[in-house]
Amino acid sequence: MDYMMKKAPFTLLSFISLSVVFSQFLTVYYLPITWLSFSIVGAICLIIGFFEETMFKVLFCLFMYFLGLYYFVPLNQPLSFGWFSNFWQQVIFQFQQISMGSPNAVSTIVALPLLLALLILLAGLMIQFERFLLSYLLMIGYLLTLSVFNTIQLNGQIAIVFGCGILSALFIRKQLPKKMLVLLTGLILGVGWAAYYLPQTSVQTPLAAWTAPVRDYLNRVGLYGKIRELTTSTISRTGFSENDQSLGGPLLDDNTILFEATQETDSYWRVESKDAYTGKGWEVRDGIQPRQFSRRRIEINSNSAQNSFQPTESASIHFFNHGIYLPLPYGRSNLRVTQGASGFTQMPENGRVNFIDSDNGEKEVENQWEPVSYQMEHLQNVSLAQPTDTVADYLQLPANLPSRVRDLAYEITQTETTLLGQVTAIEEYLKNSGTFRYSKVDAVVPEEDQDYVDQFLFESQVGYCDNFSSSMVVMLRTLGIPARWTKGFAPGDRRSTSGDNTVFTVRNSHAHSWPEVYFAGYGWIPFEPTPSFSNPDRPATEDSQTEDSSTPSSASSSEGSSSTSNSSEPSSSSEETPEVATFATNNWRENLLLIVKLLGALLLVTAGYFGYKYSLRAQIYLILKLSKRPLMHSYSVFLKRADKLLSRKGSEPLLDYARRFEAVQTDFAGKFVALTKEYKAEIYGNLPAESLNTDLIKENLQLFEHLKK
Repeated sequence: MDYMMKKAPFTLLSFISLSVVFSQFLTVYYLPITWLSFSIVGAICLIIGFFEETMFKVLFCLFMYFLGLYYFVPLNQPLSFGWFSNFWQQVIFQFQQISMGSPNAVSTIVALPLLLALLILLAGLMIQFERFLLSYLLMIGYLLTLSVFNTIQLNGQIAIVFGCGILSALFIRKQLPKKMLVLLTGLILGVGWAAYYLPQTSVQTPLAAWTAPVRDYLNRVGLYGKIRELTTSTISRTGFSENDQSLGGPLLDDNTILFEATQETDSYWRVESKDAYTGKGWEVRDGIQPRQFSRRRIEINSNSAQNSFQPTESASIHFFNHGIYLPLPYGRSNLRVTQGASGFTQMPENGRVNFIDSDNGEKEVENQWEPVSYQMEHLQNVSLAQPTDTVADYLQLPANLPSRVRDLAYEITQTETTLLGQVTAIEEYLKNSGTFRYSKVDAVVPEEDQDYVDQFLFESQVGYCDNFSSSMVVMLRTLGIPARWTKGFAPGDRRSTSGDNTVFTVRNSHAHSWPEVYFAGYGWIPFEPTPSFSNPDRPATEDSQTEDSSTPSSASSSEGSSSTSNSSEPSSSSEETPEVATFATNNWRENLLLIVKLLGALLLVTAGYFGYKYSLRAQIYLILKLSKRPLMHSYSVFLKRADKLLSRKGSEPLLDYARRFEAVQTDFAGKFVALTKEYKAEIYGNLPAESLNTDLIKENLQLFEHLKK
């Protein structure tokens, strides 16, 4: 208990700081941030702060280590030795790839084991050994590295970790009472919150002015240029790309803000669709003629069909670092440009709208918008039909598409009898079957002779939204169902709310792609096969509540190629918040039962150990509480324990034995001899019961407990 109380401040502060760092790792690698994620960190800190014995710290930390690995990378297998073998084979393979210089980024399956091990080591340094300088320098350095190379703001997180480090140093120097722990920890969290929101306040401008000389100097000496060199690699960055001819490969997030929309309802932001699949990516057929509007107001219907609409709502969109394309919500939009352009150009075939006379600077558009209104039930009886108002071929497929793609599509849909049933069966297979894993950093570039969709469906089974959306479109086309590949942006981050309206901040990292399927009488309907995304414009069941879209966080939302990528490198138009499969869905009962059994075995071993270690204490305290002659019974217990360490001769007097015992065990310093004298006095009736010296019994108990068994 004394050990736990001593370590309590460091356990709490270590948990807070490690949770902050671990959550950023999960964000960068698109792993789920859930209560169980933080429970793993908390359990590790509690284990190190609770157990004094190194053996139990190691045993339980190993248990949490492998549980954490399985939680984040289940590989669609139950928790077993088979999973363990498969996991480490993949780790070894990835390290071999790194040694040969193949990968452009460290994959999740390599980074996760290393970071979990480092997390345990840091917890041990901070809690058990109370070494804070190196630990907190490592954590702050990691956050700074993420901030620089992933272009994300981590002011609040760095402030929290720094504050925890300061508090830890003060507690170790006994300069703060433990009763201040909760108050000061709350203060640190408050400072972190303030640091996070500080850049959005009026303080930003004077701070920028004050730090301008420093930043100018760093720019002159080449620091920013060096960072750009290091961060500009063959890895594409997220964002909207005009070139989708060669998809695949890992992506890094770019959190540059593109536009902010103030509106009541969230929606995907549609830019355009592409109809021609080449086996490597997507193209727009030749011959699309734009329709130019010199006027500043136009009406656009994203679905190209007569639908029912929801009530009109007013929206405004302000564009910052942005190109000439105009992202639009699904529905009927009545647009008016108010700043930065003179009008619009529309391409009805693929739904794209561009600004006219735009200087790529700031622009603003007002939109009287009517969201579409239809339910899944409305589509149940729609029969398969081809669109007649287009010259595009929405069944086009490359001649060399592997036949197993078509076979898989047939296998998935063979029991479905309706168009909607076939579409949702393929959507469900890609999204929820557990066969595929979402990852931007683990995605691979297909070989020269590989088809992009085929390689994803049957070989890597790891990718991001481009992989999932392209696969759904291609499989639908093999069944004769008209479908097209659409790109744009996820709804964005909800930044603030004013009345009924919400401000949505959309970044490069929110770029996304999804399929659209043609339903006669309704037009092109969006679907969402990518795990963790919920398209607010997808038809819903009549009795279901509208779900909020799974808008990506600043570091985990969408993907695409940045303008800095080489043209020879794979481009990607989109990205989304990944949903890395946690405990395998179909085996969760089996997994839970196995985990409970393993944990139960650990607890039994622990209980047995502590039962053995503290059995002497339990015996003595029971004797003191229940026995009418506690000295006599206590001494008998001590004598047996002493005899195991130094055998007593058959007829050796107790007092002589006690002196001989203390000659070997010098720590007793006369206490065992004194207890022996009192025992003899009680035996011979010279010691009244009321004069029992319980302190002497307890002192001998402590001494015997510290003897080597």
